[in-house]
Amino acid sequence: MALTLDVNTAAWRAMVDGVWGAFPGLIPVIKGNGYGLGREFLAGEARRRGATQVAVGTVFEIGDLAVDGPRPIVLTPSLDLDSVAVDERVILTVGSFVQLEHLLRHRPNGTVVLKVVSSARRHGVAPEDAQRALRLLGDAGVSVHSVSVHPRLAGSDDERSADIEQIVTVLPPGIAVTVSHLGAHHYVGLAERHADRQFGIRLGSALWHGDKSCFALRAKALDVRTVRRGEVAGYRGIEVPGDGSLVIVDAGSAHGVQPLANGDSPFHFGRRRLHLLEAPHMHVSMVFVPTGEPTPAPGDEIDVQRPLITTSVDQIRWR
Repeated sequence: MALTLDVNTAAWRAMVDGVWGAFPGLIPVIKGNGYGLGREFLAGEARRRGATQVAVGTVFEIGDLAVDGPRPIVLTPSLDLDSVAVDERVILTVGSFVQLEHLLRHRPNGTVVLKVVSSARRHGVAPEDAQRALRLLGDAGVSVHSVSVHPRLAGSDDERSADIEQIVTVLPPGIAVTVSHLGAHHYVGLAERHADRQFGIRLGSALWHGDKSCFALRAKALDVRTVRRGEVAGYRGIEVPGDGSLVIVDAGSAHGVQPLANGDSPFHFGRRRLHLLEAPHMHVSMVFVPTGEPTPAPGDEIDVQRPLITTSVDQIRWR
């Protein structure tokens, strides 16, 4: 079992440094599985570059962060504050009046981010309700870190910038704003047009995965066996489609390896896509290679086509 992520270390660090320098007020996002690299590792990378804050996904992801590291901002609002211990240095997010009331009941001190709903229609109070929410937080003695706007991924930077602009114009003067999903040109332009307030930008994929050529995801062929058309193999008793070889690959559903959205196999060898005999299961997958096509031998590496944010690798090789 050795699903491996190879990283071109020099190229990856140069890419991250370039993005870091292009976005003043950058808040690195290290949520989920840490973009395939691990939250703890990315928190260290953020700290090394001088970050004072990092953004995680939920209150349950805080535990991987060093207590003396960058201050965590929790991006997803929570209704679990009655059962989860949250340190005062953690900055929580509220995006509705129900969430705000829950926060005031169970954690009436500390600092929060107020999320305002964008055209994505996810978390967030309506822009016209932002001032009332800010007033309730202020009256309760809660410090407000910023108002957060999360535009949708679809569309262009022009459309996302316009979406954010509509919200910013109705916010009280002086309140800080944090945004996401903007390129450097549009983000800097937005901040310059509203120089009376502080801006920050949350970056995850654009920061850690901006140049995907830095990464290669690979598994190994564990075993190869000859099969004939019509024979039955696999957990699900699948009929083999022709003469050839079955290759047992040491990556499966336990790693997050699945067929692609269109049903294609995620495995490649010799610049050819390998055909899945059946869906990956736990720690292995079975692929069929017809006679005459390039066939992996035991120990050969096989390229894997999967997004790192949903993949759990066994090891990372920094090259």
